[in-house]
Amino acid sequence: MHLRWRDAGALGTNAIVGGGVPLAAGAAWAQKAAGTDNVVITYFGDGAVNIGSVLETMNLAAAWKLPLCFFIENNGYAVATRVDEVTAEPRLSARGLAFNIPAWRVDGMDPLSTALATREALAHMRSGAGPTIIEASVYRYLHQSGALPGSAFGYRTKDEEEKWRSRDPLLLLAREMVGRGIVGVDEVDSLRARCLALVETSANDLTEPSNTNRRTVQVAHWPLASSHDEGIRSNLSELAGLQVVEESAFVGACDRRRFVDVIANVIGRRMEMDPRIIVLGEDIHRLKGGTNGATRGLAERFPDRVLGTPICEGAFLGLAGGAAIDGRYRPIVEFMYPDFMWVAADQIFNQIGKVRHMFGGTASAPLVLRTKVAMGTGYGSQHSMDPAGVFATAPGWRIAAPSTAFDYIGVMNAAVAMDDPVLVIEHVDLYQTMQLAPIDNLDYILPPGTAAVRRAGKRATVLTYLSMVTVALAAAEALEADVEIIDLRWLDRASFDWDTVGGSIVKTNNVLIIEQGCLGTSYGGWLADEIQRRYFDWLDAPISRVTGGEASPSISKILERAAVVGREEIETALVETLRYAS
Repeated sequence: MHLRWRDAGALGTNAIVGGGVPLAAGAAWAQKAAGTDNVVITYFGDGAVNIGSVLETMNLAAAWKLPLCFFIENNGYAVATRVDEVTAEPRLSARGLAFNIPAWRVDGMDPLSTALATREALAHMRSGAGPTIIEASVYRYLHQSGALPGSAFGYRTKDEEEKWRSRDPLLLLAREMVGRGIVGVDEVDSLRARCLALVETSANDLTEPSNTNRRTVQVAHWPLASSHDEGIRSNLSELAGLQVVEESAFVGACDRRRFVDVIANVIGRRMEMDPRIIVLGEDIHRLKGGTNGATRGLAERFPDRVLGTPICEGAFLGLAGGAAIDGRYRPIVEFMYPDFMWVAADQIFNQIGKVRHMFGGTASAPLVLRTKVAMGTGYGSQHSMDPAGVFATAPGWRIAAPSTAFDYIGVMNAAVAMDDPVLVIEHVDLYQTMQLAPIDNLDYILPPGTAAVRRAGKRATVLTYLSMVTVALAAAEALEADVEIIDLRWLDRASFDWDTVGGSIVKTNNVLIIEQGCLGTSYGGWLADEIQRRYFDWLDAPISRVTGGEASPSISKILERAAVVGREEIETALVETLRYAS
């Protein structure tokens, strides 16, 4: 399920039905953008044809005329479910009509008809005309997994299996070649014997007999059990040599700018300096920089690298993932709202986040996913979540949540330079704020592992991020509370600054975690657990947390305010936390 051989053109198999199709679109986009005549073929079965991301990808590939062949291996059964049970149109190649994609329906048991159809499809794609579909009627002799036939499970008959076996492509090809005088029967038998011997030799080289009457992989080929967590993400060596600058040490010229304009400025700077960077998202090329202006001016400056997408998060994020895995491009993807990640959850968590570990370090996904927390805007339950807690539980992703314009520049520069997928979270409350930002130097980084102490104190350590940093500072000032406020900036396990946070906890012996979002998807849950495990002997009180309610914010302004964290809740939490302080 997790096979990859890049040099042979095998970009990676996939254990999620249809999961590799959006990634294949990204590989095809990369080939087209690089000016090659290479094409990409994505193989999937009849069961995957009804997957939403597969159909989304067909539409996207057709709209952008990608050199991508959707090769449908129609074996008649998705595990044990027949095609005609789950679709009103069993001719699966007919899906192409909806997207203006030419399609071929062939006897997949006939090597010649399959080869001829593929030749025509290749010519179509290499002419620049866009994607193709090939539906090949084939058959799997055994059950989806294991050595038993489908008839053993009762969903197929032995007669059906025998009829298909009589049409085996190898037997058919041999009969045709013998009948045409190309080879003799003895040559066919000799070739078959050599192939079987080669398979047996290979199996003997890799396996050995066991006491279970089955062969097992030789111990010398086993991985070390201790390596199970290796290769999840980069070691950050790609950041070596880049300029690291904190705002307190910055000596260049600065000016007050809108936070959202700083976002557009630093992305534009990176695109100017690195032609590998592309930007994708819905409406990012319109509306003077998308729905919030964060991509203002980029489409005019880089028309071929700012890609306005259809509304299909699963497909266009998967495409970006495939382009990143290709290695020649570094996509920056915008999701209008983090709630939309559930639409693209397979690509986020099963594909992009796991690709490095899944393929043993032979692939990486240098991709940035930008999104914004919109609590307080009245957009309701499906446009208001804080995604930090969800992403923090998923392997492979790094998470950044800057609270100042200066930090945003450094964090984004680091995120784009990394070979890992990075979620960069923004907040609508920050967009229109005027903050100091550099005028000339937009090239420094603030790498993972660099939290910032925003306010020194002795009686409690307050940990927070995004717009809650400013609110927490205001609350502490109003109460004249002797607390140390730390802006975490990087939130994931691998990027967390335990030196700064730990040093503060050892000093204060008291912790308060502040976040605005819902209790159920709380970021502070895992963080409190980790702090308790690391610093239990230093804590004089239970770890305090302030979060939103259990429900997502409502469309009602009254209920929305009641569901999220604001200054009042923070002040109450500070007073309560300081009761435990010595």
